[in-house]
Amino acid sequence: MKKIYYNYVALNTFTYAAIGVLLPLMGQYLIGLGFTGAQIGTITSAGTAMAIFSTTFWGEKYNNMKNKKLMVMCLCFSAAAIGGCLLWTTGYWVFLWGFIILYFFQAPIMGLSDAMTIEADQPFSAVRKWGCIGFALAVFVAGRIADVFGLQIIFTGYAICFVIAGLFILAIVRSESRGRQQQAVWRTETAATDQEQAEAILEELKDHEDKLHRKIRYRDVVKNRKLLGIIAASFFLLGTNVANNTYFSFLYIECGGTIAGIGTAFLLMVGSETIFMALSARISTKFTIEKTLLASMCISALRFAWYSFGPPSYWIIALFFLQGMVNGIILVEFIRYINKTVSRDHLGMSISLYYAASSFSTILCQLAGGIVLDVAGGTGVYLFFAIYNVIGVVLYVIFGLHKGVEGPGEKNI
Repeated sequence: MKKIYYNYVALNTFTYAAIGVLLPLMGQYLIGLGFTGAQIGTITSAGTAMAIFSTTFWGEKYNNMKNKKLMVMCLCFSAAAIGGCLLWTTGYWVFLWGFIILYFFQAPIMGLSDAMTIEADQPFSAVRKWGCIGFALAVFVAGRIADVFGLQIIFTGYAICFVIAGLFILAIVRSESRGRQQQAVWRTETAATDQEQAEAILEELKDHEDKLHRKIRYRDVVKNRKLLGIIAASFFLLGTNVANNTYFSFLYIECGGTIAGIGTAFLLMVGSETIFMALSARISTKFTIEKTLLASMCISALRFAWYSFGPPSYWIIALFFLQGMVNGIILVEFIRYINKTVSRDHLGMSISLYYAASSFSTILCQLAGGIVLDVAGGTGVYLFFAIYNVIGVVLYVIFGLHKGVEGPGEKNI
């Protein structure tokens, strides 16, 4: 149903728009409050530390809950409320604890919305690219508005975006409920004249009931060695790409850019991700998921190494597509690789573990990045990021992830 598809598109757009409004400009906002680089790194890493707990906590709740989508909707509304409250906090310790609480509700939303999209048999790459579009447009618009009204508007925009995302989840629930009712009527009419179909329906209902009563735990999921390899390798890639949202503004200004230009840079860089997301399925079909991911990881390491030399800001913008070649691929293909590796029953928890590992990696990158920022500036931060990525590439090869995977078979995403 096209209406449901567009609801999933809107959910991804506004979920990532909320992140785009807040994170890229929050570092500059906190500097304006008088915070140091180390304090900014502590705030962002502490929030991400909470994300490790919250993604696993809510991931298990999601897998064993009947009303999964309504739970994600409540998370969106809770994140919106707390994000709006951060507008009124200016002290370091109050802001720190407020940000930690915010991440308890915000952190699992992206992973669980990905799981919702896949479980609904929606085309994942086609839906997920709208998250990049939402992020890119949000940071561009937020940068322009902040020039006029001040950086504090990022918290209002964040809250509005998550409220809208929650409303689209409600629309998805209602649309799918109507679809199930129509399907139930059709099945009832068919079963009245076809005994074989009636037995199939009863068997399907029995399987569904068994799944509801069979509690899946993380110890069942982590027995998959290939999944652990994917998580280990991605650990050294995803953290830097998330932390980039915090520290890019410092690098860009250090290289001669302006506050207003930060929004333009993100618009181009994140906008390029949508192009590569649209192409990712074709690229991975031609070269395989495994080799495509390896190439993107190598490009990420080389890109950050180049940033560490402090290139002029206009060259950073001119080569904006490098971010698309990395994030546009890995944001889709790591999820597809996991989907190819694990069973459908383990998918929600597997993706939650993947995001939890990403969160832990982000803690290290955010915290270390803040310390390096005070000592060596933005270019020093990106030298650290480059070395970090190289470790991920080495692990990817050591685990043999570039050679392919035998698993339950990739579902159609």
